[in-house]
Amino acid sequence: MSNYIVIDVEFDGPLPGIHSMISLGAVAINKNGIELGDFEINLKPLKNSHPDPVTMDWFNTEAPEALEYCRQNPFSPGEAMTRFGDWLLSLPSPRIMAAHPAPLDFAWVNWYILKFLRGRLYNYPYHQPFFQHMPAFDIKSYASAVLKKDYKDVIRENYPKDLHDNCKHTHKAIDDAREYARLLSMLFKM
Repeated sequence: MSNYIVIDVEFDGPLPGIHSMISLGAVAINKNGIELGDFEINLKPLKNSHPDPVTMDWFNTEAPEALEYCRQNPFSPGEAMTRFGDWLLSLPSPRIMAAHPAPLDFAWVNWYILKFLRGRLYNYPYHQPFFQHMPAFDIKSYASAVLKKDYKDVIRENYPKDLHDNCKHTHKAIDDAREYARLLSMLFKM
């Protein structure tokens, strides 16, 4: 049975490597929706990176509590990714990365895995042993198919309330990963 690692990341700008991931949250579930564990870590900025002013302005006006949360107890990017990799390996295989929307979160996790865990990869640039499949499973695309809606109409605000409660979206990576893990679990049951 496949296991899904539902991830959410927060970052200080739009471009991995130029800007920095500042928080990573992940919740592992299996196809039956049973939670297998969770992981969260805050990261220090990359050397020579500079936060994007537009992104930081958004954080400061729209999610200041989340930004403050991301700044608590940060680890160096290398240490953070080592801990993430160790946690992933403690979970049953096969592991599939999942996110909502996957292209955004995958870009960040992909860049950080390739940068900081390259020496642990079986077959660079693939993510084995951490994830058995690339890229990430897109929860938004899956929801589009299950709900029979056009992809552009599948956004947090448009889900049926009994399926997904958007009011709990905090922009804290672990909270949002939990939110999307619950959504994926509900979608699996439909």
